Amino acid sequence: MKTIRIPFKYIFYSFLLCFIMFSLTGCGKDDKIENYKANMNQFFENIRIFDSSINAIDPNSETATTELLSLLDSMNTSFSQMASLEVPESFPGVEDLATQASEYMSEAVSFYHQAYDGEYDATLEDVARQNYERANLRLQYIVSILHGDIPEEIYTYEDDQTDNPTEDEFSEDEFAEE
Repeated sequence: MKTIRIPFKYIFYSFLLCFIMFSLTGCGKDDKIENYKANMNQFFENIRIFDSSINAIDPNSETATTELLSLLDSMNTSFSQMASLEVPESFPGVEDLATQASEYMSEAVSFYHQAYDGEYDATLEDVARQNYERANLRLQYIVSILHGDIPEEIYTYEDDQTDNPTEDEFSEDEFAEE
């Protein structure tokens, strides 16, 4: 049995720290924003707990695979719940990124199950890891947007067909390449 080591620790601790800092900054009292912040804080706390639990799994244990898959299932549920949150309009693009993160996490968990249920399949594990990384990338973008910084990587600027270089069309990149 091959051991899975998913790089949760540094990513999610930084998410948690950033989000706590975000929640401490004052943006006025808007109930929708405050509710969203509270829900996202809970989401990141849940992810921190999953991270700790996954890192605590003894890779030599006969139940390691079962424990890991169970924790990944629970994490997938948290991602689904996070994606279903009503995102305030003041956070452009977050709703789509949250949906994408949830979809990628769901795919990752599905492929991890396929890779470890029965005969181990390294190819499926690699596909799972790639989807997992895509989900985490979207979380990084969400954290940036929640801090008021729209990551340049998620937007492209295309020249308008009038051949006027000062008129650029602003369009969202749909991550089609990933």
